Amino acid sequence: MKNLIVILLGTMLFCTSCNHHVYYSDIQPIPNEKWDIKAPLTFTMDITDSTQYFDMYIHVRNTTDFETQNFYVFMNTCYPDGHNEQDTLGFILCDKFGKWTGKGQGRIKDNKFLFQPKVRFPFNGTYTFTITQAMRENPVKGITDFGITLENYKERKK
Repeated sequence: MKNLIVILLGTMLFCTSCNHHVYYSDIQPIPNEKWDIKAPLTFTMDITDSTQYFDMYIHVRNTTDFETQNFYVFMNTCYPDGHNEQDTLGFILCDKFGKWTGKGQGRIKDNKFLFQPKVRFPFNGTYTFTITQAMRENPVKGITDFGITLENYKERKK
């Protein structure tokens, strides 16, 4: 019985320690793999230490039904003081020869893009990111999920 308890506690510790560097993560599904321009995604995170650095990642999951090489979104950032900024982000989902950039053996490809390395948020408080697809076609077919992850910054080997 003691061995079982030790194994269970060890497994729980291992599983919880794997993502100790993840500060925030939210990956949201796109219904029916069709992202309509009138269906923005919202990500809300609380920053409690404005001196801390993060690596900010964008997750895009697509199917092999996605019809173009690049995928564009508008990102509106609302700061705790009410200030808003908008950016246009572009992601390469396949190369010019049709080879998918994401990982995955089947029809779903998983991409994790380093969007902003070593970013620091200027204020403590709640930040809201609103993401709208920015493609010419509406709805965009072949996008299954979209997400944002903040990881505690760590120096990379050069």
